[in-house]
Amino acid sequence: MNPSLTTTSERLESNKAKLRVEVPEASLKPALDAAYRRWANEIKVPGFRKGKVPRQLIDQRVGPEAIREEALRDALPDLYVSALESESLEAIAPPEIEVVNFESGAPIVFEATVDLRPEIVLPEYSDITVEAPSSEIGDEDLDDQLDRLRDRFAELETIGRDARRGDFVVIDLKGYSSGELVEGMSSPDLLYEVGSAQGPPKLAEEIEGAKPGDILKFNDTMPEPPSEGTAAEEPAKTMEVSFTVLVKEVKAKRLPELDDEFAKNVGEFQTLDELKDDLRQRLGDYQRQVAEQQVRNTVLERFVEAAEFEAPERLVDDEVKHRMEHVEQDLASAGITLEQYAEQTGSTELEVRSEIREQAAMSVKAELLLEEVVRGADIKVDDDDLGREIAYLSAQTNTEPGELAKQLASSGRLRGVVADIMRRKALDYVVEQVNVVGLEPPASSADDAGDDDESQEQQQEQSED
Repeated sequence: MNPSLTTTSERLESNKAKLRVEVPEASLKPALDAAYRRWANEIKVPGFRKGKVPRQLIDQRVGPEAIREEALRDALPDLYVSALESESLEAIAPPEIEVVNFESGAPIVFEATVDLRPEIVLPEYSDITVEAPSSEIGDEDLDDQLDRLRDRFAELETIGRDARRGDFVVIDLKGYSSGELVEGMSSPDLLYEVGSAQGPPKLAEEIEGAKPGDILKFNDTMPEPPSEGTAAEEPAKTMEVSFTVLVKEVKAKRLPELDDEFAKNVGEFQTLDELKDDLRQRLGDYQRQVAEQQVRNTVLERFVEAAEFEAPERLVDDEVKHRMEHVEQDLASAGITLEQYAEQTGSTELEVRSEIREQAAMSVKAELLLEEVVRGADIKVDDDDLGREIAYLSAQTNTEPGELAKQLASSGRLRGVVADIMRRKALDYVVEQVNVVGLEPPASSADDAGDDDESQEQQQEQSED
């Protein structure tokens, strides 16, 4: 806190305030000295070494007012933070600052319009009840997984009949434009699954019903290969391509028998029952993870709905802008505009933007709520938490953990990583406090079960006492 500042503040609309700050001109001296040092190192004056150029010469070259304005720009952020502390205000976004007086020989006066953190009252945890989805594994789930496994180990055998959806064909594919082969649109001995999204869009319908030796010809619209200098965000151009397809072979999948021999080929199992038991346990673990994540999502949604405050417009506007940039980049990569996307989804551009704004408002509100939980529950992030997160991120980005930690620290992104961990821990805390019905505990080993039984007996004895 800077004791030389004189500050006043007044509330404007909800969650906004105007801060008026008066600063003695002498408080600008450290920033002025720093500005002169920078210029002394940058300008070249014959007869003076670098860094030794006198201020009078700098004033002649640059102008004393330009130096003062530079010093003020450098000093304003710290002066603004000190003024916030003086008035016990908590800003949640960069301010709008207007310099009211900057005459030489007089105090500096500036005003800042500040977006404030809203007053947040956390909802009552006991009022929130969430029912967990079932994580039970039925016989149909197990059969479906076994079918998928059989499909992975299936062998292809050549057949003489016509090609059907799900079969494979060996084809020579050639694409022509203006009588010339198009680079990247021809492939000899291509193994193609009938009905897949591989190759030209019309290939699936053209090849279904074909037999070995058939020659197929059709036209299709394909993305034009990008030329040099084409910007990544430019919509992809299309071209008409004439395709010729020679069907050489038709192959069908031969699924292995579901028996003990199959179990041995799949993994280290002696019997089919062992394989089924392993699959059932893995499916159960996965379903429990899915159920837990759905519970977290639902708890956060209910928590946000129960909170009685509006997300600050400034933060919502920033989040909308960020999300719209990503949406437009993704659409540009797909070669369509926002208007075309809206038409394809049966909505309007206004409705798409409105939905994005609604999602952004919920996201901002959730972040503010979780930050309030962090404060109330005194949640901390320790070195182990940060180490695990960096290890996870390094695996995702294929970067050495130590190097990634340095990059995050030097770029200022480490604070964001810590904030993400805090919000996750805050949500963990909320999930523990609310009423979650039907969430099954993970499967335990026999030893764990014995420990649990002993723990339950101890708890029962304590309750009886």
